[in-house]
Amino acid sequence: MPTSALHPRIREVISALTEAQREMEVCCADITPEQELRRIGDGWTVAQVVEHIAIVDGGAGRIVSNIAKQVAAVPETSDDPVASSLDRYRVPDPSFRKVVAPEMVRPMSGAPVAESSARVRESRARLIAALEAASGTALGGAHFPHPIFGPLDGYQWALFAAQHQRRHLVQIRTILAS
Repeated sequence: MPTSALHPRIREVISALTEAQREMEVCCADITPEQELRRIGDGWTVAQVVEHIAIVDGGAGRIVSNIAKQVAAVPETSDDPVASSLDRYRVPDPSFRKVVAPEMVRPMSGAPVAESSARVRESRARLIAALEAASGTALGGAHFPHPIFGPLDGYQWALFAAQHQRRHLVQIRTILAS
């Protein structure tokens, strides 16, 4: 679907997801096998961080798809921007506030960065396709609980995927620079 045909809120969310994904592609493009195993202290390795992003991104996509099904018959009546709805959760410096990931989104496979990056690309494409299909429906009309932030609506879950990815890209850059 041409971007111009999408609802303004969907365009806004897809733009955030696309830009975060572009940043990840640039960040992870030249990571060597040695760099994949770097970590700071007892934190995750670069490979584990990317695997975590893949797990969370896939889950966020499934949640947005389910919310879209719930509100499929409800038309969107607002054009107001939605990106700022997650500002209260934004942490500009991830080292400032460490968040302990729930068990279900912790890296377990030891997958290399290239494999996890491919999973993120695939899940991101599915999420964007789900958003395009839901364009014009009120994704703000249904919620699903986030384990840390509480109930998020469909727009917020999609925006969370982008914000989460960016937060961890800062972490990856910090690890690689150490």
